[in-house]
Order: sequence, then structure tokens, then C-alpha cells
Amino acid sequence: MAEEVNLALHNISQANHLFTFDLYKTLAAEPGNLFFSPLSIQVILALTFLGAKDNTARQMAKGLRIPEDTAVVEDGVGALMNRLQEINDVRLDVANRIYLKAGYPIKEGFNSSASRFKAGVEEVDFLEEPKARKTINDWVESKTNHKIKEIIPSGILNGLTRLVLVNAIYFRGDWQTKFKKHRTFPVPFHSADGSTKNVDMMSLEEHLKYSERSDLNCQVLLLPYKGERFSMLILLPREVNGLASLEEKLADFSLQDTLNNLQGTNVHAQLPKFKIEYSKELTSVLTKLGMTDMFENAANFTGITDAEHLKVDKVLHKAFVEVNEEGTEAAAATAVVGVPYSLTIWK
Repeated sequence: MAEEVNLALHNISQANHLFTFDLYKTLAAEPGNLFFSPLSIQVILALTFLGAKDNTARQMAKGLRIPEDTAVVEDGVGALMNRLQEINDVRLDVANRIYLKAGYPIKEGFNSSASRFKAGVEEVDFLEEPKARKTINDWVESKTNHKIKEIIPSGILNGLTRLVLVNAIYFRGDWQTKFKKHRTFPVPFHSADGSTKNVDMMSLEEHLKYSERSDLNCQVLLLPYKGERFSMLILLPREVNGLASLEEKLADFSLQDTLNNLQGTNVHAQLPKFKIEYSKELTSVLTKLGMTDMFENAANFTGITDAEHLKVDKVLHKAFVEVNEEGTEAAAATAVVGVPYSLTIWK
């Protein structure tokens, strides 16, 4: 049994790696800074997948890069949730919740799957939109140390809303070796759009894992957090305007090979202090990854309920990250909004 769970955890970890780069390639095509949590998105969509059937389920499994076997997904994500709770050197909180229309019937099997994801179920009255929205937003804000606010904006919930599946993630980790604040100075920073502006640049001289990748034309640096179970992997293009070229080459990027080729060496590392907040409605992105039926009247979520035909109306995502001399603070949330099929009246 333990071997089966470990294999399921390995499958989910591999799926997250693949899904991360699929998402990145799609989102990076848009202008501006990008920061998102593939784990938050994948976990709550994996729970949604467990209520899907037939072609909807097949499309979601393929798009999320997860196995079609629901038992493997349940075991893998369940093991992942347990594993994340065992971490002590950094703070990493992952929480799931289902907000359900009062009295709405969901199947015992789906309720059981939610339990494996440690997702509690709470009934709300979506007709009282401000109150329902506040209930969900307050929960997300509390789970993300007040970094993610208003995951559900006004105008999303209404009398047709049947359920909202929500994931929230919070991370706080100190560097294994902290940057000295007195060594942070304004330095010109070259943006991908060709502009240059001064940013506060942190500086550190330390024995770190480093490599140079000629195939990617970049430098690779691993900055560990306290305890060294988590690290920030940094890829720096050799050329000032080399980011676009590097992003194209990431299609064939192997994270494991890159980590295996890192060597410990004395490094003078410079890293800008930064803070990014990102927000995105993901329907178009997920559709490009092949998950189309879930948003249409072809959706089959009979694994959730037989009361009526459901489809996904919106997938909302917000993320936050701040990097400074002490370490990194990051948070993210994803909400999946479920509604019944719209009615077509023929005359």
C-alpha cells in the first residue's frame, strides 16, 4: 500500500512539473510580469476532475497532465497534502474548501474525494451575493496571511451559482543564508521590453549550487531556503535581451536534469528585491490546453451531482510574491465556480 501511495505521489509530482510548463508557455505569451501557482490551480482542478465523467474527465486529465485513474489522483494529492503538513523549516499552508448552495445535493463519492483533499464543505446562500462573496473572500484572506484579497470579485456569484471550489496556499521561507541589508544598492535593471530602471539589488557571496547551460544560453543558480527542502531556482539569460529566446527553449527543459547538473561553487549572486501581484481568469488559458467541455453545455459533472447538469463558469486565480533580504513570502488562491447549463428556449 505504501508503495502504491508513493507511486501516486510521484505521478502527481511529475504531472505538476509538466502542467507548470504548459501553463507558463501559455501565460508568458501575454505582456507584463508573471507569477502564478501551478500547484494551487492543479490541486483544485484535480478535485473538480474527480467529479467529471467521460470526455470531460478525459480532457481534464490530459490538460492537467494527471492520470485518468481517479484512485491514483486521490492517493497522490492526498499524499501530497499530508507531506506538505510535515514541513517545519518553512511555513507552507495548503487548504481546500467547497462552498455549496444551501441544501444542494452532492454525491457521497465526491464528498469522500473532498475529504481526501482535506476540503471542508460549507453551505452558503448565493442569492445573498455580498454575504456569500465575503464568506469566501474572508476564508481565502485568512488562509493566505491577508495576501490574497477578493479572489471572488463582485458580479461573479448569483442565483445560478451552485458551488465554488477554492484552494489557498501560503508560503513563508527564510533564506538558508540571508542577504545583508547594508549590501543592497540601487542598480540598473534591464526589463524584457528593453527599458532600464533602477531597482534595489541584493548581493551575496556564498557557496551555492550553480551551472552554466550553453543549450539555454543562461546561468542557473539554486538559492536554498532554511532546511534546504525548498529552493528558488533562478535562470538568468546571458544576453540582456535573451529572455524571449530562453522562454522558447524551456519547451524541452528538464528540471531534474538541470538540478542534477548543478555543482557547488563560490558564487557572487545578485538578486533584485521585488514584489509581484498577479490576477487572471483562466478560462481561455485552460481551453487552449484542451479543457473545453468543462466550460460548455457538453460538460459532464455527474460525479458531483445528478440534480442537474453542471458546468464550470469561471476559474479565478490570484497570486502574490515578495522577495527580500530575509527570504520569500508568497501566496495564491484559485476558485472554480460551478453553474447549471443555460437553458435554450426554441420558439
